[in-house]
Amino acid sequence: MSTQEIAVSARTLIEGSFGAEGVAPLDTLYDVGLALGLPEQTVRLTIRRMQASGLLRQVGRGRAGHLVRTEEGTRDERAALRLLDFAFAQDRGLARWDGSWRLYAFSIPESQRAERDGLRALLVSLGAAALAPGLYVTPHDLHEELARVVPEATVSERLITAATDALRVPGCADDRAIAERLWPADEVLAACRPLEAAIAALPDPAGIDEIAVTAQALRLSEGLDHALRADPLLPLELRPSPWPPSRVRARFLESWERLEALAPDLPVFAGPDARTVP
Repeated sequence: MSTQEIAVSARTLIEGSFGAEGVAPLDTLYDVGLALGLPEQTVRLTIRRMQASGLLRQVGRGRAGHLVRTEEGTRDERAALRLLDFAFAQDRGLARWDGSWRLYAFSIPESQRAERDGLRALLVSLGAAALAPGLYVTPHDLHEELARVVPEATVSERLITAATDALRVPGCADDRAIAERLWPADEVLAACRPLEAAIAALPDPAGIDEIAVTAQALRLSEGLDHALRADPLLPLELRPSPWPPSRVRARFLESWERLEALAPDLPVFAGPDARTVP
């Protein structure tokens, strides 16, 4: 992703167009898309794909219609907001590490490979790293998130969990060295640079219409999403201090607040205290 300008995907446009009631007017959605350089046909195709995936449904035709989130789409949105809430809380020092590493292993036969691969992919998506074949480690307790997605029988019968405050990894002198080995900081910092550049280049939104303001906001949202996909959100105790991504997210919230004042329908990511990081 270029640090000069963030290209917003049609999916980000659609997901960012829903109001608090879970409805997205298509006329506004298409206008914002055009401001971002997204042709209406591209947006329509993505709407059809998301509808086929059960994430939304369209009511009405053309620009007079609107989109409505389904239950599945609402669950996905809530999961994304939980991640954001956790990231901002951790940046503010409200989610301190208890010093315990969580270990997750599973024993699933080859005949149930799909279940095994799905559990592996979910652990990685939640920020866990492979420590050895079939063994994953993370500083976070993932039980609650796993329980939301994985069938109860899989969690209770397949998943082996443990916690330790004395993890030893060959070649690593301490917990920070373990974190750097498993989740290199350079990868996280590189993913955060496009968002940092976009914030720095953000023009003064005063005097421009709401469509243009919303387009600017979606560029920031795309940059934040790109950064978070590469960030396991390790406790700050395991990263160098100060930790640049925390500062960038604080600047994101400051910029978002300025945009929100001109486009009140933008999502509210966090309260005003979320802009203050240690």
